[in-house]
Amino acid sequence: MLKSDQRIGALSTFLQQLDKLDAGRKPLRYFRGHSNRSFSLKPSIFRNSGWIANEATMLKELILRCPNDFVGGLTTFQCLVRMQHYGLPTRLLDITSNPLVALYFACVSEDEDEEDGEVLVFEYEVDAVKYFDSDTVSVIANLSRRPADFTVPGPVDGEQADLEGAIRKFNSDDSIKLLLHDIGTDKPHFLPKIRREDLERVVCVKPRLENPRIIRQDGAFLLFGCKAVKSEPASLEDSAIVARLTINRDEKQNLLDQLRTLGITRATMYPEIERVAMYIKHLYTVPSIDFTKLNPTQRSVLSILQDGLEYSVREVATAVGVTPESARRGISNLQRMGAVELVGSGRERRWRRVKKLEIIKTVKKIDENASPRGPGA
Repeated sequence: MLKSDQRIGALSTFLQQLDKLDAGRKPLRYFRGHSNRSFSLKPSIFRNSGWIANEATMLKELILRCPNDFVGGLTTFQCLVRMQHYGLPTRLLDITSNPLVALYFACVSEDEDEEDGEVLVFEYEVDAVKYFDSDTVSVIANLSRRPADFTVPGPVDGEQADLEGAIRKFNSDDSIKLLLHDIGTDKPHFLPKIRREDLERVVCVKPRLENPRIIRQDGAFLLFGCKAVKSEPASLEDSAIVARLTINRDEKQNLLDQLRTLGITRATMYPEIERVAMYIKHLYTVPSIDFTKLNPTQRSVLSILQDGLEYSVREVATAVGVTPESARRGISNLQRMGAVELVGSGRERRWRRVKKLEIIKTVKKIDENASPRGPGA
């Protein structure tokens, strides 16, 4: 059994927790990692009212402005994948078949105030996972081309008794006819047999392996339909999530260091040349830190971790006069800034100041032309 309250801080612990999952329940397993465990599991397009209201416009604008990236008769789903690739909000949520990739994304954060990360584990039956050319995928993906006021026609009396008649009536609705027109661009011979429940689903989709990022990240997607109105995302079935693993915020950098030894870095996850260039630049940058911008605990910890000396968390806490938790937090922040590094593992874990660290002490300049402001000024 997984320990639901355990905060993972080592790669070995992460793999051990995955091993504890019941084997063989459902044959296909996927993972998602995000750096803040309070992250709401919904696609980016639903995170801003302006984005979902202008979803169709954003899709057209990107194709209009970057036509060379959308040549070759791409389907709407393929267009959404490219939008996601370039950072435009979509109704896709990234997942991966590689748990270490998910762990990497659970540890990477641009925020100053680090929070615990999370890795989610999804399981699906084989026939529940769709491919990029699926009819269901085309139906849901083309919701992105519908205007903001699109609504799903409601059920009618006697629908269960005459299912075929209900489907015909549903597809004769004016709003569904327009959706069928959009689907026809992907699939010219698509029959008017959309079911209401297809629009209200979240499906797991295997994309075409047509760009290096998807290949490197072992990527797949959760494609979200909508509820009664387009602005409300469809609900993900609770049964799809079989585990949630909390990633200790203070150990994220250590986990990233461990993943780097396995070849999982920013450069391998984002193989585009500009991302690789940024990674190489960071790799050979001499670390520097502004001492005046550190909080008191961070300053004390950095002062204790002198060149050539290594300390455990408890030794740092004793020397600084703070709790072990405060010392651990201070060390974690300094490590994220590139000022300190971990030595050893397990019970032998100790920290030291990185070599060639440049410590800057900013001094505020006084404007000599400014008028003095004494009590009588």
